[in-house]
Amino acid sequence: MLISNYKSFISKFVKNGYKFIFFDELNKSKSNQVILRHDIDLDIDLAYEMAIIENSMGIKSTYFFLLSNNSYNLISDKNKKLLIKIRELGHKISLHFDMMIYDNILEGFRREQEIFNQIFNEKINIVSIHRPKKDFLKSPDNFFNIPNSYEKEYMNNISYFADSGGSFRYGNPLNSNAFKNNQNIQLVIHPAWWMINGNSVNEIVEDVIKNKSEKIRSHFEKSIKTYNPNS
Repeated sequence: MLISNYKSFISKFVKNGYKFIFFDELNKSKSNQVILRHDIDLDIDLAYEMAIIENSMGIKSTYFFLLSNNSYNLISDKNKKLLIKIRELGHKISLHFDMMIYDNILEGFRREQEIFNQIFNEKINIVSIHRPKKDFLKSPDNFFNIPNSYEKEYMNNISYFADSGGSFRYGNPLNSNAFKNNQNIQLVIHPAWWMINGNSVNEIVEDVIKNKSEKIRSHFEKSIKTYNPNS
């Protein structure tokens, strides 16, 4: 996909009268609301680029970041500054929690919540779950000490669309009856599928890997004086 495609995609919601809201702003008595959610699994730079675009279009969204992962270092100086910039652009930042890596899920969440709040001077009031367990999805309400994006409040009587894996598995929301009838929508967008020009998921992921490799090489060049990749 292309950046221009994302702008066109979002603009159709705006033209259809949709208002972009945060999770805690949802009013079930109203229609034409879209909760725009971004689960950041691969790259924070792409999230920042998307945040700039959304700000220029006058919309807001919630960005969820992994604290425990092998794709990026959330608390590096550079990435911390990017998250703060995303927040300054009018968006919300919060935790994308991976429950699969913990034996004690609630204790793991408590620790990550505390770390995130402390580092970013934040008090998060919503969490998105990375790879949620099936048992969790059967009864997600009030699982944590704050709401999560899979609770009935955000899934029942509200249409859910996600581009997980690089495509909308349940159909393009723009072609849905929910969109045509101005029903409330929770829309999950992963920046990598839209901010990188590729004809397939493989091409996009390979491009992400290439960019990360170049950044790591540049970091090593600056950190290790005896390292010369051109020798």
